[in-house]
Amino acid sequence: MKRTTLLIIAAAINLCGFAQTVAPDSEGMVKSAQEWTRDVVMGWNLGNSLECPNNETEWGNPKTTKAMIHAVREAGFNAIRIPVRWINHVTSQETMEVNATWMARVKEVVDWCLEEDMYVMINTHHEEWLDRNPFYSKQQENNRKLAALWTSIATYFRDYGEKLIFAGTNETTVNWAAPTTEQQAVQNSYNQTFVDAVRATGGKNYYRNLVVQTFACSPYHGLSGFTIPTDPVEGRLSVEFHYYDPYEYCGSCTYYYWGDAYKDKGRVPSSNEKTITNLFDRIRNTWGNKGLGVVMGEYGVANHFTENDKQTQQENMQYYLKCVVSEARSHGFAAFAWDNNAFNNGPENFGIFNRWQNMAVGNTYFLRGITEGAGTEYIEPTPNPDDDDIGQGGMTIWEGDEVLNWGDGLQLSLPATLFENRNSNLQVVLYYTQDYTDYDMFQFFYGDWSVKPTFFVGDSSFDGEFIPSSYYATGSGTSHITPVTFGESTFSIIQNKGLVLQGHGLRLNKVVLNDPTGISTVTKDPSVQGKTYTIDGREVKQANRPGVYIINGKKYMK
Repeated sequence: MKRTTLLIIAAAINLCGFAQTVAPDSEGMVKSAQEWTRDVVMGWNLGNSLECPNNETEWGNPKTTKAMIHAVREAGFNAIRIPVRWINHVTSQETMEVNATWMARVKEVVDWCLEEDMYVMINTHHEEWLDRNPFYSKQQENNRKLAALWTSIATYFRDYGEKLIFAGTNETTVNWAAPTTEQQAVQNSYNQTFVDAVRATGGKNYYRNLVVQTFACSPYHGLSGFTIPTDPVEGRLSVEFHYYDPYEYCGSCTYYYWGDAYKDKGRVPSSNEKTITNLFDRIRNTWGNKGLGVVMGEYGVANHFTENDKQTQQENMQYYLKCVVSEARSHGFAAFAWDNNAFNNGPENFGIFNRWQNMAVGNTYFLRGITEGAGTEYIEPTPNPDDDDIGQGGMTIWEGDEVLNWGDGLQLSLPATLFENRNSNLQVVLYYTQDYTDYDMFQFFYGDWSVKPTFFVGDSSFDGEFIPSSYYATGSGTSHITPVTFGESTFSIIQNKGLVLQGHGLRLNKVVLNDPTGISTVTKDPSVQGKTYTIDGREVKQANRPGVYIINGKKYMK
């Protein structure tokens, strides 16, 4: 593009009051957000260093050196997230200009990473004035300060190439509670201000990939309340979330085992391998399909174990990290492991490299798990069949709008006669909405309530109980269509005893019996009145020839 054309563009741009000061410079800025995130094979956090309140050794870690960065690269990491606290280093809270000494220090660490040919992300981290005040009363002033701060930072790094990206905020939250509409709106405004301020500095920043955050960097709050900022440049935004789930395993350490692969070793949380896959599918379908990159800015599991089964539990943590990173890689997410250089037993011990011992690997299980997961290649998404088709053509056996609330709600009896002359391929398809303030669950029992039948949702098996919020990684207000199947031995008992469905925190809308093979074993004569269709959807006057027909939404064979 000719320089005269660039100057015309620069003069015309005015982003929410930010006048373009330098013409956009696209040279070398070719990667889209999704290309950038897919190129991150293994990401690492320089945790508890440059985001300390006053100086980078304040929380007990040594000063970052070039040798440390080299060691991280040698271990296989090709990207570094550098959390940075700026507020303690500004010359004035009116101008929010960062003092030269601190800016030079951040630049020094960034340059070391780039010299190692690494991708680099810097952010605003532990800015308490911002992150802990998502209120309308603070919105105008905080946005003014945020715009001024990012103008200062972005201007300083304006000529850097595309391997450096900026992340606008961090974990905006109020006591980690679910956000109000106000709090979501204020965080969304922070994201917009950040984008506007950086783009307005021009140069390479006009095309630089930028990262915006969900409330509390929670994927769940983001899926329900995040608004994509307006950006004059197409395809250069990523959304960031953090993943320490389930927290009872990763954070508070009340579980010592995780996943279906380890459920024979001890007590495991309901969240499992399928939970990660389902959540990441939703994230990609929600944000990736809109052209956004996805950054998992932090993830990890705190080192924790019991002496009587220490090795198995450490191997389990390795397996957890492998699963998380593998799913991130296959979905095209950039994943950055949290490392705070802590190696004891219990919460907050996320250390990988021992910075006090020349970056020796302090937790080999963590590094192995991350490395194993990073070997997964990105998989192009394939269109998913419409969930609304799951039960289409099946036999509706119940329809309504009833709350499952144990003894105070619906308890639906499915008599044994419903399952006569059918085989174990049959699906019981449940249509429902999550409607809870505490937890959600549905259960199947045989008619006498003595034994819980084993059933399957997808490839996962469940002993009588299913928690939609864990399996689908969704919250209250989300609707689902869940097909349930049973093994042959269980199905034979159902044919004798029937089933009872009950639960809590769900609003049931419909139950359908469906044969996914498309062949029904119902042998009633198709002489009932109503519109009649062939199995491929062609309407016919009557079912004269042998075959399978759909009459009034039910399958019949002649």
